[in-house]
Parts: sequence; structure tokens; C-alpha cells
Amino acid sequence: MEMTDFGNSYMTWSVPHDPSDQRQPGHTPWGNSARILLDARCTITNTATGATDDFYLVVPCRTEWMYRDDRLFQVPSGEYREVFSATRRLNLGKRMTVEDELPRSIPAKMRNEPTPGAVRTVGLTALDFTIGTFPMVTALTTDADVVTATQENLPLNGVTEIWNEERHLHAVLEYPIKTMNFHPERRRFQVDTGPLIVPDLAADEEHWMDTFALAHINYNTFDRAEFICRRPTPLLVDGREVAQILHYDEVRVLPARHTLLCGGELPRGR
Repeated sequence: MEMTDFGNSYMTWSVPHDPSDQRQPGHTPWGNSARILLDARCTITNTATGATDDFYLVVPCRTEWMYRDDRLFQVPSGEYREVFSATRRLNLGKRMTVEDELPRSIPAKMRNEPTPGAVRTVGLTALDFTIGTFPMVTALTTDADVVTATQENLPLNGVTEIWNEERHLHAVLEYPIKTMNFHPERRRFQVDTGPLIVPDLAADEEHWMDTFALAHINYNTFDRAEFICRRPTPLLVDGREVAQILHYDEVRVLPARHTLLCGGELPRGR
């Protein structure tokens, strides 16, 4: 059994200088490489065909001008956050308002024109994933195990499985549990954590990546999950829509199978 060490797992890319980028004040014309921590991962499998793909959500950072001496943060500021697979990438970054449809995924390693709503990008010249794991892992099979691991301050990951039997699709989500509620006397727990990426397995899309939403997850049993997804949401002033913003307000409740893992060993006799 493997448990991802998200504090030691990275996506690293390299991108060349883009001479057609005329924004001001602009990047220093060197190109760039970036190593970015992973926030969550997801594997989708078509159980009828055996086709499978792995997807990785990177942590967010702010949009910036590279290697300048005078000004680094871009203003107005935006959020850089993407989902990557070995062959595609999807921008989930956030700016103040939503002006276009949500962006679509694009190939990861070829030169691309900017897509509506996406951060301007040229194709990557390199893309690598380094996945760290914990040397010792314990599966937490009962509520009492979860409470004990929480009290012992052991690293916790959730592995959540969801499926669409009609379409033969099965997704496995893995993520660090950053917030764990627990009640020692009643030996109960409740996960409330994120962000992670959740696919809509009923969506009819050419690329699985285009079904993803940024979400947080909530559950207190091993067989049910609530996701709250970030979607375009009307901003109302005096009952009138003045803008669309990205906000967590779409709740999805799904049957699920959760496996909770801790890095390390539970103390004996607990």
C-alpha cells in the first residue's frame, strides 16, 4: 500500500521565452523552469477498455513577472493553478471575476495559442512528476483508528473512489487531510479538506481532464462523500447580478468508498 507524501511530491516544467508576448513590463527573456508542490491527484480508469490516466493538481501561486529587478507581482493579480497529466493541462486559476466560459484543457508539450479565460502560455519543453511516498503506511479501517491517528498527529491522506457504472468509469482521488474533526468520547470523525479535483463522470467530454472541478470534500462515514465545487457564481448587489465570480457553491453528494491512511504506525494498545 502506498501513501503519497504531498509535502515531497512535485510537478516540474520548463518553458521557453515567448518573443510574441508583448505584455508590459514583461518577463526577462530567459524562459523559465518551475518546481511546484502537488495538492492532490486523481486516476480515472475505463473499466471496460482498460484505458487509464493520472491527473495532478498543483498548489496555487500568484501571477508574476519573471526575474525582473523592479517589479515582480502582476497587477491586476491572478492565481496560477493548473491540473496536469503527462499530455494535457487545464488552467483552474482564479482572477477577480469570470468574463468567459471556463477554460478547456490544452496539450501540455506543444506550442499553443492562448485560450479564452486561460493564462497565456506556450508549449512546455519538459514536464516531469516526482511522487514521494511514506516508508510506513497504516490503513485506518475503523472510526476509532482514525481518531487515534488524529490524536497522535500522524500524517493523514484520504483515498476516495467514485464511479459511473453505466459508463464504466472509476475514479480514485487521493489528497492530504488538512482538517480532521474528531470526537474522542464517541470515536467519531469528520473530514473537511481540500482543495482537490473531482471529475464529473457523467459528463460527455472528449478529454477526461475537461470534467474536473476544484472542490473540497466532507464526510463522516466510509461510504458517502459531499463535494462542494468551485463554479461561476452570480455576484448580486441589491438583487441585481453585477458580475460572475468563482465560488464554492455547487454541492454534489455521491456514494463513495473511502480509505483513510496514516504515515506511520498506530501505537499499540490504543
